[in-house]
Amino acid sequence: MVSSLDERGGPGRSVVGLDAWNTMVASNFDNLVVDADREGFEGRMDVRDLGGMDLSMVASSAAVVRRGRSAMARRPYFKLHVQDVGRSLNLQEGREAVLDEGDLMLCDPARPYTIRFNDANRMLVLRIPSERLAERMGDPEALCGRRLAGDSLAGALLTSFIRTLWANAGQGAAPVGEAVQEAALSLLSAAAGESGDTARCDMDGGHQGAKVRIKRFIDENLCDPDLSVGRVACALGVSPRYVQMVFAGMATTPLAYIRRKRLERAARALRDARGGCNITDLSFSLGFNDLSHFSRAFKAFYGVGPREFRAS
Repeated sequence: MVSSLDERGGPGRSVVGLDAWNTMVASNFDNLVVDADREGFEGRMDVRDLGGMDLSMVASSAAVVRRGRSAMARRPYFKLHVQDVGRSLNLQEGREAVLDEGDLMLCDPARPYTIRFNDANRMLVLRIPSERLAERMGDPEALCGRRLAGDSLAGALLTSFIRTLWANAGQGAAPVGEAVQEAALSLLSAAAGESGDTARCDMDGGHQGAKVRIKRFIDENLCDPDLSVGRVACALGVSPRYVQMVFAGMATTPLAYIRRKRLERAARALRDARGGCNITDLSFSLGFNDLSHFSRAFKAFYGVGPREFRAS
């Protein structure tokens, strides 16, 4: 293995050759491809289970790592990259971040990205469940692709914390507890705040980008009778609690918003079609499973029933 990486690397699976390295990478990270000079290429990897999160050490010769667009239906986790040794250029969603030793960057595994290492390098990669991160930061996507400085107070603490986790987790040590994982999330939130990024959760209303995505998903799925807070949260990789918090910032609830949008769409259909609109078919096409429920909800919202509204 590259000598400059052996000092703090610790145990792990080592390989010689680019093909063997790509096989090892593919077994641990979905849809990643590594390009490098085949002559003399070496790599080493180790993964440790933290109980709800996992932490990987990935070290290699100079290389370019590319991730294609994921086919995953939802984003189960985000990845926090810590540049432990060497330097890297990171590209995602039009953002560019150069990480020096100690710097960090949050990465979205559901979207393409590229990492370029010009020399021997080592990264620590912490995989964080999406729901837990969203509960802390609201809209983690806004932070992805941005450098978190390892020489800021919270950034330095977070880097040191993750390095300490790596040095002590596994290898016969006691399991990592919930409090330790919460400490990592708290430090990440603080580091994001120091960066001046707007990705931290606005407890009074939620991040604007998250609002737009949630409302767009609801608008595109109004006809689904199973549309629910849980379905919205699952599709967008956030927690149901966060979806509810976003709507609380708009002085409403997710279910009230869904009902209002369905009734507004029903009113447009009745107005545009006049006598040619079948009310029963319309109610079922908008996710109402019961005609009487639809009629009561429509009258409560507009002051008249759907038949009277159509005739007016």
